[in-house]
Amino acid sequence: MAKRTTKSDNVETSGAFPWGKLIAGIAGSAVATRVIRKVPLGRIVIAAMPLIVAALQRGREPPKDGPKG
Repeated sequence: MAKRTTKSDNVETSGAFPWGKLIAGIAGSAVATRVIRKVPLGRIVIAAMPLIVAALQRGREPPKDGPKG
């Protein structure tokens, strides 16, 4: 009878360098966090505010055809 394999027995599920992948993920997350903190989000939001308001108003306006019935 053949031995049944589980995920823990299968080496391919974690890849060749599981610790390397984990370290790369942590390093990538740290770099992304630093980049996001340096971006002036306040200025971006202020610049995009007219677009956001227009999109919200477009969604709330009633249809121009009027109610059908």
